[in-house]
Amino acid sequence: MRATCLSIGVVLLAALGGCKSDAPENRPKLALVEETDPVVTGSLPRPSAFLIEAGVENWYRERGATLPSGDRLAYCHGYGCEFRTPIPMGEEEQAALTAIFQAHRGSPAEERVGIDLADQWWEKRADREIGAPPDVRGSDLAHSHVAGQTDCLDEATNTTTLLLHLERKGLLRFHHVMRPESRGALLYAHATAVMRDRTTGIDWIADSWMRDSGDRIDVMTLEEWFSRAYTDPES
Repeated sequence: MRATCLSIGVVLLAALGGCKSDAPENRPKLALVEETDPVVTGSLPRPSAFLIEAGVENWYRERGATLPSGDRLAYCHGYGCEFRTPIPMGEEEQAALTAIFQAHRGSPAEERVGIDLADQWWEKRADREIGAPPDVRGSDLAHSHVAGQTDCLDEATNTTTLLLHLERKGLLRFHHVMRPESRGALLYAHATAVMRDRTTGIDWIADSWMRDSGDRIDVMTLEEWFSRAYTDPES
């Protein structure tokens, strides 16, 4: 059966700019964190230390998600960013990310390898903080409203959060974070994080939706990613 990131028979592409899966609303929703936490509620002030594209800000606003500011980053899960868990990013975490990019800083291609490795690290770090079973690839309708499980809207937001944090910390030398992009519809609707190569102007995607938590992610040009719409996801 094809993995899907959209409820069957409901076209959400135009409304959401991406995909979302919803199971029936008969499952109780969990209050996982303090609802007054500004990281959770999205009430943190806009970061001002670096340029954030207007489209990126709009993406977060549309989902009630929180732009990264300070050293506690909101991690979306439960599908459609239903849950937002603050992930502390202190000196130890920053040292781990810095080490990745110091080893992959010679070119845009090397930096994209670093982004792949950093995203794997980020998902494992979030798993430890959430304390729920790690996310599985794709979007099973039964996993909607389940802590730790993500649809592609969660994945696109979380990867964008990481990329913004990396850019803010000066670890991205060759890429600038762009608004997530969407493709397809119905069974094939999908969204992904996007970054622009500063040296060529070419947009690249960093997509972890069809990978289990902490696995190697998909990194390719946005053009290639669009060309794969309406095809079965690769295993």
